Amino acid sequence: MVFTTWSADELLSFFMVLVRVSTLLILFPMFGDKAVPATVKIFLSVCFSAILFPILRSNGVIDVQAAHQWSSTTTQLLMTLFSEILMGLAIGFASQLVFQAVHVAGDFISQLMGLSMATSYDPHFESQAMMVSQLLGALAMLTFLSLDGHHVLFRAIVESFRLVPQGHFVGSEAFKDSIINLTGNTLKFGVQLAAPMAACMMLVNIVYGILSKALPQLNILTLSMASSLAIGCVVMLVTYPSLQSGISSLVTGYFDDLKQFMVVYGGK
Repeated sequence: MVFTTWSADELLSFFMVLVRVSTLLILFPMFGDKAVPATVKIFLSVCFSAILFPILRSNGVIDVQAAHQWSSTTTQLLMTLFSEILMGLAIGFASQLVFQAVHVAGDFISQLMGLSMATSYDPHFESQAMMVSQLLGALAMLTFLSLDGHHVLFRAIVESFRLVPQGHFVGSEAFKDSIINLTGNTLKFGVQLAAPMAACMMLVNIVYGILSKALPQLNILTLSMASSLAIGCVVMLVTYPSLQSGISSLVTGYFDDLKQFMVVYGGK
């Protein structure tokens, strides 16, 4: 690939591909992790764009001649640039939600087990995170890789250029509704993953209430702190297969959700 022999339209088309790919990689799981240095992200963006651009061009997904239209004026060029950035941010945000659902479940489980104060620094989010959330996050990432989730990411990038061509964006009411539904599903999936623990701990709390009435001299507060943690660990061991199955189902439907989101984004 020799950039010096390219025309202005080819350079502009490649630049827009680089803008979209780099924005996506910044937010994509694993690649956009805050623990990954910025120089590595830039290098991956440039390399992937350089590989992807000739393929998309040869397949007719990218029309270089169309760059002359959306770059004819400064306003149109800036609008196209804004559209590519917004495209990357929207899909990157949607791709993060599957892992946010796991972290929501981890936070719920930590609070139910009495581990809400047991936090440590998480370099992936650069903030304090609960221990169970970090454990489930690691499990989700391993499941993501075992199911070739990184291949799904690359397919999503390619599909984004086919479903939403350069310089094309149709904002609609359906796009706003799609964002709201995806965010709502994040909370729903998080609650579903934490449901077995919530049900068991509710029964445990009922037992605590009965014991406090039957034996008023018993210090239920002190007893519950240790027993809730022990019972919670046992429940996590017993429900681990179903928990892993739930995370696997989330990752399996990951590409279909992203594709549907891109369809709504492009107004198709």
